Amino acid sequence: MAYNVFISYSSKNLHVVDWARATLAQPDVTEVFAAEYSVLPSQVLNDEILRAIRICDLFVLLWTHDARASDYVPQEIGIAVGCNKTILPVVMEDNVPIPGFITNLKYLPAHKNWEGSFEWLAQFVRDNAKKLKNAKALGALAATILGGIWLFGDDGNPGDEE
Repeated sequence: MAYNVFISYSSKNLHVVDWARATLAQPDVTEVFAAEYSVLPSQVLNDEILRAIRICDLFVLLWTHDARASDYVPQEIGIAVGCNKTILPVVMEDNVPIPGFITNLKYLPAHKNWEGSFEWLAQFVRDNAKKLKNAKALGALAATILGGIWLFGDDGNPGDEE
């Protein structure tokens, strides 16, 4: 199962979204949801966005003046906060205040170092994807071991001892 990244952005910043998708997407490792590209014609946009936020492992907020003025972005942030998602604000422009419910989060100041910020973000996503994969493998191993113990273990009935 892939590590799911949701990108929240203003449609006026699609050039940044394109770069983020290209930087973060890795087949069979990381899936990136950006509504512009991930929702097909005829699909209900709001339903797909809600589903993607609910299943994401990381909510990446590409924060700009346009994102702040967007109808969707503040709502997506609220949903991510309500779903207790890990949120990573990537501040793309100087002097854009972080929204109220996430002001306590350390943000990535991409406006100061574009290349370095996206390299850091890509490494952060790769590291977390690897951790998730390892955790799932460990969980599967533990389930197998516990299942074996249950299947072959003592049934707990007194008097079965020889």
